[in-house]
Amino acid sequence: MIKAFSAASAAMLLTVSLLSACSDNNSSSSTEAGEATPKSGTENAEQVSKSGFPIANEPISLSAMVLLSPAQPTEWNDIAVWQEYEKMTGIHIDWDEYTTADITEKRNLALASNELPDIFYRTKMPDSDVDKYGAQGSFLKLNDLIDQYAPNFKAVMEKYPDVKKGIATADGSIYALPNLTDSPSIEITKKLFLNQDWLKRTGKKLPTTTDELYEVLKAFRNDDPNGNGKTDEIPLTADSLDDIMLVLKGAFGLGNKGTGNGNWDVDPDSGKLRFFPTSESYKELLTYLHKLYSENLIDQEIFTNSGTNVLAKNEQNMVGSFSFANIVARANTNAKDFVGLDTALSGPNGDHLFTSARGHFGSKGAFMISSTNKHPEATMRWIDYFYGEEGTRMLYLGLEGQTYQKDASGNYDFIPEIVSNIPEGSSFDQVVSKYVPYAGGSLPTLLLEKYFKGGETEPAAKAAAEKLGPSLPEELWAPFSFTSEESKEKLSLEADIYGYVSQRTAEFVQGKASLDEFDKYVEWLEKMGLNDLQSIYETAYSRYTTK
Repeated sequence: MIKAFSAASAAMLLTVSLLSACSDNNSSSSTEAGEATPKSGTENAEQVSKSGFPIANEPISLSAMVLLSPAQPTEWNDIAVWQEYEKMTGIHIDWDEYTTADITEKRNLALASNELPDIFYRTKMPDSDVDKYGAQGSFLKLNDLIDQYAPNFKAVMEKYPDVKKGIATADGSIYALPNLTDSPSIEITKKLFLNQDWLKRTGKKLPTTTDELYEVLKAFRNDDPNGNGKTDEIPLTADSLDDIMLVLKGAFGLGNKGTGNGNWDVDPDSGKLRFFPTSESYKELLTYLHKLYSENLIDQEIFTNSGTNVLAKNEQNMVGSFSFANIVARANTNAKDFVGLDTALSGPNGDHLFTSARGHFGSKGAFMISSTNKHPEATMRWIDYFYGEEGTRMLYLGLEGQTYQKDASGNYDFIPEIVSNIPEGSSFDQVVSKYVPYAGGSLPTLLLEKYFKGGETEPAAKAAAEKLGPSLPEELWAPFSFTSEESKEKLSLEADIYGYVSQRTAEFVQGKASLDEFDKYVEWLEKMGLNDLQSIYETAYSRYTTK
Protein backbone atom coordinates (compact mmCIF):
# COMPACT_ATOMS: atom_id res chain seq x y z
CA MET A 1 0.00 0.00 0.00
CA ILE A 2 1.03 3.65 -0.29
CA LYS A 3 3.01 4.72 2.76
CA ALA A 4 2.57 8.18 4.28
CA PHE A 5 5.44 10.11 5.83
CA SER A 6 5.48 12.90 8.38
CA ALA A 7 7.92 15.25 10.03
CA ALA A 8 8.54 12.53 12.60
CA SER A 9 10.18 10.47 9.88
CA ALA A 10 12.69 13.22 9.23
CA ALA A 11 13.54 13.34 12.92
CA MET A 12 13.96 9.58 12.95
CA LEU A 13 16.25 9.82 9.92
CA LEU A 14 18.49 12.30 11.74
CA THR A 15 18.56 10.12 14.86
CA VAL A 16 19.40 6.99 12.90
CA SER A 17 22.16 8.82 11.05
CA LEU A 18 23.72 9.96 14.32
CA LEU A 19 23.50 6.49 15.81
CA SER A 20 25.05 4.99 12.68
CA ALA A 21 27.94 7.43 12.93
CA CYS A 22 28.59 6.26 16.48
CA SER A 23 28.44 2.53 15.70
CA ASP A 24 31.31 0.14 16.38
CA ASN A 25 33.83 0.34 13.54
CA ASN A 26 35.20 -3.07 14.54
CA SER A 27 32.03 -4.89 13.49
CA SER A 28 32.76 -8.16 11.72
CA SER A 29 30.67 -7.01 8.75
CA SER A 30 32.81 -3.94 8.13
CA THR A 31 36.12 -3.15 6.53
CA GLU A 32 38.81 -1.09 8.24
CA ALA A 33 37.22 2.01 6.75
CA GLY A 34 33.90 1.15 8.37
CA GLU A 35 32.32 0.06 5.09
CA ALA A 36 30.31 -3.14 4.85
CA THR A 37 31.69 -5.98 2.79
CA PRO A 38 28.93 -7.21 0.46
CA LYS A 39 28.39 -10.91 -0.08
CA SER A 40 29.02 -12.29 -3.54
CA GLY A 41 26.87 -15.40 -3.13
CA THR A 42 24.61 -17.26 -0.72
CA GLU A 43 23.85 -20.76 0.41
CA ASN A 44 20.57 -20.46 -1.51
CA ALA A 45 22.34 -20.33 -4.87
CA GLU A 46 22.03 -24.06 -5.43
CA GLN A 47 18.23 -23.72 -5.37
CA VAL A 48 18.27 -21.37 -8.36
CA SER A 49 18.04 -22.64 -11.93
CA LYS A 50 20.33 -20.98 -14.47
CA SER A 51 17.55 -20.81 -17.08
CA GLY A 52 13.84 -21.35 -17.59
CA PHE A 53 10.96 -21.11 -15.13
CA PRO A 54 10.31 -21.40 -12.27
CA ILE A 55 13.45 -19.66 -11.08
CA ALA A 56 13.80 -21.53 -7.78
CA ASN A 57 12.69 -24.99 -6.69
CA GLU A 58 10.92 -23.54 -3.64
CA PRO A 59 8.76 -20.39 -3.36
CA ILE A 60 10.64 -17.20 -2.52
CA SER A 61 9.32 -13.93 -1.10
CA LEU A 62 11.20 -10.65 -1.56
CA SER A 63 10.50 -7.12 -0.36
CA ALA A 64 10.82 -4.18 -2.73
CA MET A 65 10.52 -0.40 -2.55
CA VAL A 66 9.00 1.27 -5.61
CA LEU A 67 7.88 4.69 -6.81
CA LEU A 68 4.16 4.68 -7.57
CA SER A 69 2.80 6.62 -10.54
CA PRO A 70 -0.51 8.46 -9.93
CA ALA A 71 -1.98 6.46 -12.82
CA GLN A 72 -1.28 3.10 -11.18
CA PRO A 73 -3.21 0.93 -8.72
CA THR A 74 -2.10 1.69 -5.17
CA GLU A 75 -1.30 -2.01 -4.71
CA TRP A 76 1.29 -3.02 -7.30
CA ASN A 77 0.39 -6.69 -6.97
CA ASP A 78 -3.02 -5.79 -8.41
CA ILE A 79 -1.26 -5.24 -11.76
CA ALA A 80 -1.89 -8.27 -13.97
CA VAL A 81 1.72 -8.60 -15.16
CA TRP A 82 3.05 -9.07 -11.62
CA GLN A 83 0.42 -11.69 -10.84
CA GLU A 84 1.38 -13.66 -13.94
CA TYR A 85 5.12 -13.26 -13.37
CA GLU A 86 4.79 -14.61 -9.83
CA LYS A 87 3.15 -17.74 -11.27
CA MET A 88 5.96 -18.08 -13.82
CA THR A 89 8.86 -17.57 -11.42
CA GLY A 90 7.69 -18.82 -8.04
CA ILE A 91 8.86 -15.49 -6.59
CA HIS A 92 6.45 -13.24 -4.69
CA ILE A 93 7.28 -9.55 -4.37
CA ASP A 94 5.99 -7.67 -1.33
CA TRP A 95 5.87 -4.16 -2.81
CA ASP A 96 6.13 -1.05 -0.65
CA GLU A 97 4.71 1.69 -2.88
CA TYR A 98 5.56 5.35 -2.27
CA THR A 99 4.47 8.52 -4.01
CA THR A 100 6.83 11.07 -5.52
CA ALA A 101 6.37 13.22 -2.42
CA ASP A 102 7.58 10.44 -0.10
CA ILE A 103 10.01 8.27 -2.03
CA THR A 104 13.18 10.29 -1.39
CA GLU A 105 12.62 10.51 2.35
CA LYS A 106 11.73 6.82 2.63
CA ARG A 107 14.71 5.76 0.52
CA ASN A 108 17.14 7.86 2.56
CA LEU A 109 15.70 6.59 5.84
CA ALA A 110 16.14 2.97 4.76
CA LEU A 111 19.74 3.59 3.73
CA ALA A 112 20.62 5.52 6.89
CA SER A 113 19.06 2.93 9.22
CA ASN A 114 20.29 -0.08 7.21
CA GLU A 115 16.73 -1.42 7.36
CA LEU A 116 16.76 -2.27 3.70
CA PRO A 117 14.21 -3.82 1.38
CA ASP A 118 15.58 -6.72 -0.65
CA ILE A 119 15.17 -4.65 -3.81
CA PHE A 120 15.21 -0.94 -4.67
CA TYR A 121 13.06 -0.80 -7.83
CA ARG A 122 12.60 2.58 -9.53
CA THR A 123 13.25 4.70 -6.45
CA LYS A 124 14.72 7.85 -8.10
CA MET A 125 18.16 6.88 -6.80
CA PRO A 126 20.75 9.51 -7.86
CA ASP A 127 23.88 8.17 -9.55
CA SER A 128 26.02 9.59 -6.75
CA ASP A 129 24.00 7.61 -4.17
CA VAL A 130 24.30 4.40 -6.19
CA ASP A 131 28.08 4.74 -6.09
CA LYS A 132 28.24 5.96 -2.48
CA TYR A 133 26.02 3.32 -0.90
CA GLY A 134 27.37 0.62 -3.17
CA ALA A 135 30.90 1.30 -1.95
CA GLN A 136 29.66 1.39 1.65
CA GLY A 137 28.06 -2.03 1.25
CA SER A 138 24.34 -1.24 1.28
CA PHE A 139 24.03 -2.63 -2.26
CA LEU A 140 25.55 -5.83 -3.54
CA LYS A 141 28.26 -5.68 -6.15
CA LEU A 142 26.59 -7.24 -9.17
CA ASN A 143 29.49 -8.08 -11.49
CA ASP A 144 29.62 -11.82 -10.68
CA LEU A 145 25.84 -12.14 -10.45
CA ILE A 146 25.49 -10.60 -13.91
CA ASP A 147 28.11 -12.95 -15.28
CA GLN A 148 26.40 -16.05 -13.87
CA TYR A 149 22.69 -15.23 -13.78
CA ALA A 150 21.97 -12.42 -16.27
CA PRO A 151 22.51 -13.59 -19.86
CA ASN A 152 20.10 -10.99 -21.22
CA PHE A 153 21.84 -8.07 -19.54
CA LYS A 154 25.26 -9.42 -20.56
CA ALA A 155 24.06 -9.43 -24.16
CA VAL A 156 22.82 -5.85 -23.79
CA MET A 157 26.25 -4.70 -22.57
CA GLU A 158 27.91 -6.34 -25.54
CA LYS A 159 25.44 -4.86 -28.03
CA TYR A 160 25.49 -1.27 -26.74
CA PRO A 161 28.99 0.16 -26.06
CA ASP A 162 27.63 3.16 -24.14
CA VAL A 163 25.91 0.82 -21.67
CA LYS A 164 29.11 -1.09 -21.01
CA LYS A 165 30.99 2.20 -20.53
CA GLY A 166 28.38 3.85 -18.35
CA ILE A 167 27.18 1.09 -16.03
CA ALA A 168 30.24 0.66 -13.81
CA THR A 169 31.70 2.93 -11.14
CA ALA A 170 35.17 4.42 -11.45
CA ASP A 171 36.75 1.21 -10.07
CA GLY A 172 34.75 -1.08 -12.36
CA SER A 173 32.11 -2.16 -9.83
CA ILE A 174 28.48 -2.50 -10.88
CA TYR A 175 25.97 -1.76 -8.11
CA ALA A 176 22.82 -1.08 -10.13
CA LEU A 177 20.97 -2.11 -13.25
CA PRO A 178 19.74 0.77 -15.42
CA ASN A 179 16.70 1.90 -17.30
CA LEU A 180 17.66 1.57 -20.97
CA THR A 181 16.01 2.36 -24.27
CA ASP A 182 16.49 1.32 -27.87
CA SER A 183 14.07 3.90 -29.21
CA PRO A 184 15.10 6.98 -31.22
CA SER A 185 11.68 8.50 -30.56
CA ILE A 186 12.46 8.55 -26.83
CA GLU A 187 16.22 9.11 -27.00
CA ILE A 188 15.65 12.35 -28.93
CA THR A 189 14.60 14.04 -25.74
CA LYS A 190 13.06 17.29 -27.02
CA LYS A 191 11.79 18.17 -30.51
CA LEU A 192 10.53 21.39 -32.08
CA PHE A 193 6.93 21.20 -33.27
CA LEU A 194 5.36 23.89 -35.48
CA ASN A 195 1.73 24.73 -36.16
CA GLN A 196 1.28 23.72 -39.80
CA ASP A 197 -2.10 25.48 -40.01
CA TRP A 198 -0.35 28.73 -39.08
CA LEU A 199 2.37 28.01 -41.64
CA LYS A 200 -0.27 27.78 -44.36
CA ARG A 201 -2.03 30.93 -43.19
CA THR A 202 1.22 32.93 -43.20
CA GLY A 203 2.56 31.43 -46.43
CA LYS A 204 5.62 30.00 -44.71
CA LYS A 205 7.35 26.64 -45.01
CA LEU A 206 9.00 24.58 -42.31
CA PRO A 207 12.32 26.31 -41.52
CA THR A 208 15.65 24.67 -42.27
CA THR A 209 17.93 27.33 -40.73
CA THR A 210 17.88 29.52 -37.64
CA ASP A 211 17.39 32.56 -39.89
CA GLU A 212 14.33 30.95 -41.49
CA LEU A 213 12.97 30.09 -38.05
CA TYR A 214 13.27 33.75 -37.09
CA GLU A 215 11.25 34.76 -40.16
CA VAL A 216 8.58 32.13 -39.43
CA LEU A 217 8.24 33.32 -35.84
CA LYS A 218 7.89 36.93 -36.99
CA ALA A 219 5.09 35.92 -39.35
CA PHE A 220 3.35 34.10 -36.51
CA ARG A 221 3.57 37.26 -34.41
CA ASN A 222 2.48 39.73 -37.09
CA ASP A 223 -0.02 38.01 -39.40
CA ASP A 224 -2.82 36.99 -36.98
CA PRO A 225 -2.68 33.29 -37.94
CA ASN A 226 -5.27 32.34 -35.31
CA GLY A 227 -7.67 34.77 -37.00
CA ASN A 228 -9.13 36.42 -33.92
CA GLY A 229 -8.09 39.96 -34.81
CA LYS A 230 -5.85 40.24 -31.76
CA THR A 231 -2.08 40.30 -31.38
CA ASP A 232 -2.12 37.44 -28.89
CA GLU A 233 -0.10 34.82 -30.75
CA ILE A 234 2.86 33.22 -28.96
CA PRO A 235 5.32 32.28 -31.73
CA LEU A 236 7.52 29.95 -29.61
CA THR A 237 6.99 28.48 -26.16
CA ALA A 238 8.02 25.56 -23.94
CA ASP A 239 7.91 24.45 -20.33
CA SER A 240 11.17 26.35 -19.75
CA LEU A 241 13.95 28.23 -21.51
CA ASP A 242 16.12 25.12 -21.16
CA ASP A 243 13.72 23.19 -23.40
CA ILE A 244 14.02 25.83 -26.12
CA MET A 245 17.81 25.83 -25.82
CA LEU A 246 17.87 22.05 -26.20
CA VAL A 247 16.29 22.15 -29.66
CA LEU A 248 18.45 25.07 -30.85
CA LYS A 249 21.92 24.45 -29.42
CA GLY A 250 22.96 21.91 -32.07
CA ALA A 251 22.58 24.61 -34.73
CA PHE A 252 25.32 26.47 -32.86
CA GLY A 253 27.57 23.41 -32.60
CA LEU A 254 26.84 22.82 -28.91
CA GLY A 255 26.22 19.53 -27.13
CA ASN A 256 27.96 17.49 -29.81
CA LYS A 257 28.01 14.36 -27.62
CA GLY A 258 24.36 14.56 -26.58
CA THR A 259 22.82 15.26 -23.20
CA GLY A 260 24.42 12.44 -21.19
CA ASN A 261 26.80 14.78 -19.36
CA GLY A 262 24.84 18.00 -19.44
CA ASN A 263 26.87 21.01 -20.55
CA TRP A 264 30.02 19.05 -21.37
CA ASP A 265 31.03 18.09 -24.89
CA VAL A 266 34.14 18.13 -27.10
CA ASP A 267 35.67 21.29 -28.56
CA PRO A 268 35.57 20.68 -32.34
CA ASP A 269 38.81 22.63 -32.86
CA SER A 270 41.01 21.18 -30.12
CA GLY A 271 39.31 17.81 -29.61
CA LYS A 272 39.44 18.39 -25.85
CA LEU A 273 36.67 18.22 -23.28
CA ARG A 274 34.70 21.48 -23.20
CA PHE A 275 32.31 23.19 -20.79
CA PHE A 276 30.34 24.79 -23.58
CA PRO A 277 28.53 27.56 -21.61
CA THR A 278 31.86 29.45 -21.69
CA SER A 279 32.34 29.12 -25.46
CA GLU A 280 31.88 31.74 -28.16
CA SER A 281 29.26 29.49 -29.72
CA TYR A 282 27.24 29.69 -26.52
CA LYS A 283 27.48 33.48 -26.67
CA GLU A 284 26.11 33.33 -30.23
CA LEU A 285 23.21 31.16 -29.05
CA LEU A 286 22.45 33.66 -26.28
CA THR A 287 22.57 36.51 -28.80
CA TYR A 288 20.02 34.70 -30.97
CA LEU A 289 17.76 33.92 -28.02
CA HIS A 290 17.93 37.52 -26.80
CA LYS A 291 16.81 38.70 -30.23
CA LEU A 292 13.84 36.32 -30.16
CA TYR A 293 12.87 37.25 -26.62
CA SER A 294 13.27 41.01 -27.05
CA GLU A 295 11.06 40.92 -30.16
CA ASN A 296 8.30 38.96 -28.39
CA LEU A 297 8.96 35.86 -30.47
CA ILE A 298 9.52 33.74 -27.35
CA ASP A 299 6.79 33.40 -24.74
CA GLN A 300 7.31 36.25 -22.28
CA GLU A 301 6.31 33.85 -19.48
CA ILE A 302 9.07 31.39 -20.39
CA PHE A 303 10.88 31.84 -17.06
CA THR A 304 7.79 30.93 -15.03
CA ASN A 305 6.08 28.62 -17.50
CA SER A 306 4.89 25.04 -17.01
CA GLY A 307 3.55 22.18 -19.08
CA THR A 308 0.05 22.95 -17.84
CA ASN A 309 0.36 26.52 -19.11
CA VAL A 310 1.61 25.40 -22.53
CA LEU A 311 -1.32 23.01 -22.85
CA ALA A 312 -3.78 25.74 -21.86
CA LYS A 313 -2.31 28.19 -24.39
CA ASN A 314 -2.59 25.56 -27.11
CA GLU A 315 -6.24 25.00 -26.19
CA GLN A 316 -6.77 28.71 -26.92
CA ASN A 317 -4.99 28.39 -30.30
CA MET A 318 -2.30 30.84 -29.21
CA VAL A 319 0.85 28.79 -29.92
CA GLY A 320 2.86 28.75 -33.14
CA SER A 321 5.58 26.33 -32.03
CA PHE A 322 6.78 24.56 -28.92
CA SER A 323 9.56 22.31 -27.68
CA PHE A 324 8.72 19.02 -25.99
CA ALA A 325 9.28 15.27 -26.30
CA ASN A 326 5.92 14.70 -27.99
CA ILE A 327 2.85 16.57 -29.19
CA VAL A 328 -0.06 15.06 -27.30
CA ALA A 329 1.20 16.02 -23.84
CA ARG A 330 1.24 19.72 -24.77
CA ALA A 331 -1.58 19.95 -27.33
CA ASN A 332 -4.99 18.34 -27.03
CA THR A 333 -7.81 19.48 -29.32
CA ASN A 334 -5.35 20.98 -31.83
CA ALA A 335 -2.69 18.25 -31.63
CA LYS A 336 -3.12 17.41 -35.32
CA ASP A 337 -2.09 20.95 -36.24
CA PHE A 338 1.51 20.33 -35.16
CA VAL A 339 4.34 18.71 -37.05
CA GLY A 340 8.07 18.32 -36.48
CA LEU A 341 10.91 19.75 -38.53
CA ASP A 342 11.80 18.13 -41.84
CA THR A 343 15.48 18.45 -40.95
CA ALA A 344 17.68 19.78 -38.18
CA LEU A 345 18.19 23.54 -38.34
CA SER A 346 21.47 24.84 -39.73
CA GLY A 347 23.06 27.64 -37.73
CA PRO A 348 24.94 30.84 -38.57
CA ASN A 349 28.28 29.03 -38.88
CA GLY A 350 26.99 26.10 -40.91
CA ASP A 351 26.55 23.71 -37.99
CA HIS A 352 23.87 21.15 -38.83
CA LEU A 353 23.44 19.04 -35.70
CA PHE A 354 20.51 18.09 -33.52
CA THR A 355 21.90 17.44 -30.06
CA SER A 356 18.86 17.13 -27.80
CA ALA A 357 19.48 13.41 -27.64
CA ARG A 358 20.93 10.86 -25.27
CA GLY A 359 22.35 7.38 -25.66
CA HIS A 360 20.64 4.25 -24.43
CA PHE A 361 20.88 5.25 -20.76
CA GLY A 362 17.64 6.52 -19.24
CA SER A 363 18.75 6.29 -15.61
CA LYS A 364 21.56 4.37 -13.93
CA GLY A 365 20.04 3.40 -10.59
CA ALA A 366 16.78 1.75 -11.61
CA PHE A 367 17.40 -1.52 -9.71
CA MET A 368 19.64 -2.35 -6.74
CA ILE A 369 19.92 -5.56 -4.71
CA SER A 370 20.44 -4.89 -1.01
CA SER A 371 23.25 -6.53 0.92
CA THR A 372 20.62 -8.02 3.27
CA ASN A 373 18.89 -9.87 0.41
CA LYS A 374 19.10 -13.63 1.13
CA HIS A 375 18.33 -14.59 -2.48
CA PRO A 376 20.55 -12.44 -4.72
CA GLU A 377 20.94 -15.13 -7.38
CA ALA A 378 17.18 -15.59 -7.74
CA THR A 379 16.71 -11.81 -7.66
CA MET A 380 19.16 -11.33 -10.51
CA ARG A 381 17.41 -13.99 -12.58
CA TRP A 382 14.05 -12.36 -11.77
CA ILE A 383 15.11 -8.96 -13.14
CA ASP A 384 17.21 -10.24 -16.05
CA TYR A 385 14.09 -11.48 -17.84
CA PHE A 386 13.09 -7.86 -18.43
CA TYR A 387 16.29 -7.10 -20.36
CA GLY A 388 15.25 -9.66 -22.97
CA GLU A 389 12.64 -9.15 -25.65
CA GLU A 390 9.96 -11.38 -24.10
CA GLY A 391 10.22 -9.62 -20.75
CA THR A 392 10.19 -6.16 -22.29
CA ARG A 393 7.07 -7.01 -24.26
CA MET A 394 5.43 -8.28 -21.09
CA LEU A 395 6.25 -5.08 -19.14
CA TYR A 396 4.87 -2.76 -21.80
CA LEU A 397 2.03 -4.76 -23.36
CA GLY A 398 1.12 -7.43 -20.84
CA LEU A 399 -0.15 -10.87 -21.81
CA GLU A 400 -0.67 -12.00 -25.39
CA GLY A 401 -4.31 -12.61 -26.22
CA GLN A 402 -5.45 -11.05 -22.95
CA THR A 403 -4.09 -7.50 -23.19
CA TYR A 404 -2.32 -7.27 -26.56
CA GLN A 405 -2.35 -8.79 -30.01
CA LYS A 406 -0.07 -8.97 -33.03
CA ASP A 407 -1.45 -8.03 -36.45
CA ALA A 408 -0.66 -9.54 -39.84
CA SER A 409 2.14 -7.02 -40.39
CA GLY A 410 3.87 -8.00 -37.17
CA ASN A 411 2.86 -4.90 -35.23
CA TYR A 412 1.88 -5.14 -31.58
CA ASP A 413 -0.86 -3.19 -29.82
CA PHE A 414 -3.29 -3.39 -26.93
CA ILE A 415 -6.53 -5.18 -27.77
CA PRO A 416 -9.32 -2.74 -28.69
CA GLU A 417 -11.54 -3.80 -25.79
CA ILE A 418 -9.01 -2.29 -23.37
CA VAL A 419 -8.14 1.04 -24.97
CA SER A 420 -10.99 1.95 -27.32
CA ASN A 421 -13.48 3.07 -24.68
CA ILE A 422 -11.63 4.99 -22.00
CA PRO A 423 -14.12 6.04 -19.29
CA GLU A 424 -14.79 9.74 -18.80
CA GLY A 425 -12.48 11.15 -16.15
CA SER A 426 -9.91 8.44 -16.76
CA SER A 427 -6.83 8.32 -19.01
CA PHE A 428 -5.00 5.89 -21.27
CA ASP A 429 -2.30 5.37 -18.62
CA GLN A 430 -4.86 4.67 -15.91
CA VAL A 431 -6.63 2.09 -18.05
CA VAL A 432 -3.54 0.14 -19.14
CA SER A 433 -1.96 0.36 -15.66
CA LYS A 434 -4.38 -2.32 -14.50
CA TYR A 435 -2.37 -4.67 -16.68
CA VAL A 436 1.17 -3.28 -17.11
CA PRO A 437 3.49 -1.31 -14.74
CA TYR A 438 5.27 1.10 -17.08
CA ALA A 439 3.39 4.33 -16.20
CA GLY A 440 5.86 6.79 -14.72
CA GLY A 441 8.76 5.38 -16.74
CA SER A 442 12.31 4.56 -15.62
CA LEU A 443 11.73 0.82 -15.17
CA PRO A 444 14.78 -1.47 -15.03
CA THR A 445 14.49 -2.90 -18.52
CA LEU A 446 15.51 -2.34 -22.13
CA LEU A 447 12.58 -0.50 -23.70
CA LEU A 448 12.13 -1.36 -27.38
CA GLU A 449 10.27 1.16 -29.52
CA LYS A 450 7.95 -1.39 -31.12
CA TYR A 451 6.44 -2.24 -27.74
CA PHE A 452 6.06 1.27 -26.30
CA LYS A 453 2.68 2.94 -26.74
CA GLY A 454 3.24 6.50 -25.56
CA GLY A 455 3.26 10.04 -26.89
CA GLU A 456 6.80 9.73 -28.26
CA THR A 457 5.78 6.89 -30.60
CA GLU A 458 2.57 8.57 -31.75
CA PRO A 459 2.91 8.94 -35.57
CA ALA A 460 3.72 12.67 -35.81
CA ALA A 461 6.27 12.60 -32.97
CA LYS A 462 7.85 9.42 -34.30
CA ALA A 463 8.10 10.94 -37.79
CA ALA A 464 9.78 14.02 -36.30
CA ALA A 465 12.39 11.83 -34.60
CA GLU A 466 13.05 9.88 -37.79
CA LYS A 467 13.70 13.09 -39.73
CA LEU A 468 16.13 14.36 -37.09
CA GLY A 469 17.97 11.05 -36.87
CA PRO A 470 20.49 11.74 -39.67
CA SER A 471 21.62 14.91 -37.87
CA LEU A 472 22.37 13.34 -34.49
CA PRO A 473 25.96 13.23 -33.20
CA GLU A 474 27.86 10.10 -34.22
CA GLU A 475 28.51 9.29 -30.55
CA LEU A 476 26.10 9.90 -27.68
CA TRP A 477 27.83 9.68 -24.32
CA ALA A 478 26.54 7.80 -21.31
CA PRO A 479 27.00 9.65 -17.99
CA PHE A 480 30.58 9.55 -16.71
CA SER A 481 31.46 7.79 -13.46
CA PHE A 482 33.27 9.48 -10.59
CA THR A 483 35.09 8.28 -7.49
CA SER A 484 33.51 9.16 -4.14
CA GLU A 485 36.12 11.89 -3.60
CA GLU A 486 35.57 13.31 -7.07
CA SER A 487 31.81 13.17 -6.68
CA LYS A 488 31.86 15.05 -3.38
CA GLU A 489 33.98 17.89 -4.79
CA LYS A 490 32.10 17.88 -8.09
CA LEU A 491 28.68 18.27 -6.48
CA SER A 492 29.94 21.15 -4.35
CA LEU A 493 31.42 22.98 -7.33
CA GLU A 494 28.45 22.30 -9.60
CA ALA A 495 25.93 23.72 -7.14
CA ASP A 496 27.51 27.17 -7.44
CA ILE A 497 28.78 27.05 -11.02
CA TYR A 498 25.65 25.62 -12.63
CA GLY A 499 23.46 27.95 -10.60
CA TYR A 500 25.44 30.94 -11.82
CA VAL A 501 25.26 29.75 -15.43
CA SER A 502 21.47 29.48 -15.18
CA GLN A 503 21.17 32.90 -13.57
CA ARG A 504 23.35 34.70 -16.10
CA THR A 505 21.84 32.84 -19.06
CA ALA A 506 18.40 34.12 -18.08
CA GLU A 507 19.74 37.65 -17.59
CA PHE A 508 21.49 37.66 -20.98
CA VAL A 509 18.37 36.41 -22.77
CA GLN A 510 16.09 38.92 -21.03
CA GLY A 511 18.50 41.79 -21.62
CA LYS A 512 18.98 42.40 -17.90
CA ALA A 513 22.69 41.91 -18.57
CA SER A 514 24.52 42.95 -21.73
CA LEU A 515 26.30 40.28 -23.73
CA ASP A 516 29.26 42.65 -23.68
CA GLU A 517 29.71 41.24 -20.16
CA PHE A 518 30.13 37.66 -21.41
CA ASP A 519 33.91 37.63 -20.85
CA LYS A 520 33.42 38.82 -17.27
CA TYR A 521 30.87 36.03 -16.78
CA VAL A 522 33.49 33.50 -17.93
CA GLU A 523 36.12 35.04 -15.64
CA TRP A 524 33.76 34.78 -12.68
CA LEU A 525 33.11 31.10 -13.42
CA GLU A 526 36.85 30.51 -13.33
CA LYS A 527 37.04 32.25 -9.95
CA MET A 528 34.26 29.94 -8.74
CA GLY A 529 36.42 26.88 -9.47
CA LEU A 530 35.56 25.98 -13.06
CA ASN A 531 39.13 24.84 -13.72
CA ASP A 532 38.91 22.43 -10.78
CA LEU A 533 35.60 21.10 -12.08
CA GLN A 534 37.14 20.77 -15.54
CA SER A 535 39.96 18.69 -14.09
CA ILE A 536 37.50 16.32 -12.39
CA TYR A 537 35.54 15.84 -15.60
CA GLU A 538 38.71 15.34 -17.64
CA THR A 539 39.79 12.53 -15.32
CA ALA A 540 36.37 10.89 -15.61
CA TYR A 541 36.37 11.40 -19.38
CA SER A 542 39.76 9.71 -19.63
CA ARG A 543 38.41 6.68 -17.76
CA TYR A 544 35.32 6.64 -19.95
CA THR A 545 37.27 6.63 -23.21
CA THR A 546 39.53 3.78 -22.10
CA LYS A 547 36.73 1.41 -20.96
